[in-house]
Amino acid sequence: MMNGDDTQDWQPEADELIVRSKTERRRLARARALPTWGETPEQTRTRRTALFKSQALACGFSRVGVARADALPQAQAHLEAWLAAGRHGTMAWLADDVARRCDPERVVAGAQSVVMLALDYDSDAPRTVDVPLQAEDRAWISRYAWGDDYHGIAERRLKRLEASLSAALKLELGEDFRGPRGPIAPFKAVRDLRWMVDYGPALEREWAVRAGLGWRGKHSLVIHPRHGSLFFLACIITSIDLQPDEMLGDFCGTCTACLDACPTQAIVAPYVVDARLCISHTTIETTGAIPQSERHLPGDQVFGCDICQDVCPWNRFSQPGDPAFAPRPENFAPRVDDLLAMDADAFARQFAQSAVKRRGLEGLQDNARAVREGRSTALRHK
Repeated sequence: MMNGDDTQDWQPEADELIVRSKTERRRLARARALPTWGETPEQTRTRRTALFKSQALACGFSRVGVARADALPQAQAHLEAWLAAGRHGTMAWLADDVARRCDPERVVAGAQSVVMLALDYDSDAPRTVDVPLQAEDRAWISRYAWGDDYHGIAERRLKRLEASLSAALKLELGEDFRGPRGPIAPFKAVRDLRWMVDYGPALEREWAVRAGLGWRGKHSLVIHPRHGSLFFLACIITSIDLQPDEMLGDFCGTCTACLDACPTQAIVAPYVVDARLCISHTTIETTGAIPQSERHLPGDQVFGCDICQDVCPWNRFSQPGDPAFAPRPENFAPRVDDLLAMDADAFARQFAQSAVKRRGLEGLQDNARAVREGRSTALRHK
């Protein structure tokens, strides 16, 4: 026991000395060397969020947002009702394990954050409404498919991002990782950083809205106020605790441009698309020939459709996107005759690493025939 007057003369008793082994000293030195030393949980969360975002931008993504990895019961109810009405068309996989799609905890044990990444793909090329397709007997390929397939580009960047984040965080996350919502285990990227493009068990658009990357447009796509809707989405579900971003408001207002412009009335209500009427579904998801009852749907669109986005006033603010998606001139509004005359070698050359390969040569030519048939029918009824 000492008082203020004894401070200068005080010496610790032997049992008050802190004696540490070499192992303990080394462990303490390693802990002090970590970025987390002296940080509050909030500071750690903020620093790791900044790291995620800076690394994602360095790997080539256009924008990054973060959402809390909460279950989505309301979104699940909407999805189940949409599926029950058959509005998913032939996309049967959307009905697989709906509960897992709506709860990140079922995808990554101890999930705490969902990181959403945007990849802009717009270009200076004209919009659908600005090209005299019928007059020149041309057909429209959706602008997202003019360049290389986004799946491969996004996947390569996600792999680089996973590697850079693992290198930066693995040491500080250490052997006792997962936090309060998961079992204690060493950090492992393959388990704690689950990434996907548009084929994984996640509602990408819902998470993009929650992560502040935009709001859900009436055409069901995500719209950003400065970048429009012409961007791809990638998703990371992680058990790392990150700082969530604020959601944006819905700025569609009273606009109904997309509903009014859809030539097949596939947007059956604001924010609700019936895939069975959607040109993109008909020209991309169909296996084999388009059924006779649907051959009137494509119109001038031979692969995908951009009409609802082309008329959206927010896409006036869209800027040319990632050079990796630069359009190939031969894929912009090709002539119908050229598509019908194409052989397998020409198809492989023109659509190498392109999303159009998904439909295959026979499927693309069937789409082209449907375009030609629709125009002939329209002429007969004039």
